[in-house]
Amino acid sequence: MSNSSTSSFDYLWHLARDRLGILPQQVNVDLPGSKQIRAILQSSWTIAEQTNELRGLQGAGHGRTLPTGVSTELALLVVREACSVAEYVLAQLDRSRGR
Repeated sequence: MSNSSTSSFDYLWHLARDRLGILPQQVNVDLPGSKQIRAILQSSWTIAEQTNELRGLQGAGHGRTLPTGVSTELALLVVREACSVAEYVLAQLDRSRGR
C-alpha cells in the first residue's frame, strides 16, 4: 500500500490501523471477548469516519461563517469520542515503537 497527498481519509485511516495491528479482523478469534473487541474497534472506525464527515458538513473551516446545526453538548460528545480514539491509536503507535 502506498499513499499520496490525494489519498482519502478512509484509505489513510485503514492503512494506519492495519500497520498498528488494530483492525477488527486482526483480533485473534480465540481470545475471550474477541467478538466484543472487534465490535469496539469497528466502533472506533465509525467514530473517526463520522467525525470526519461531520466536520466537512458542519465544521467552521473553509470560510464558513454561518452557525452550525450541532449543539454544544453534541459537539463535546464528538470531540471526547474522537479524542478517545486518537489517544488509543497514539498509544498503540508508542507501544509499537517500544515506548
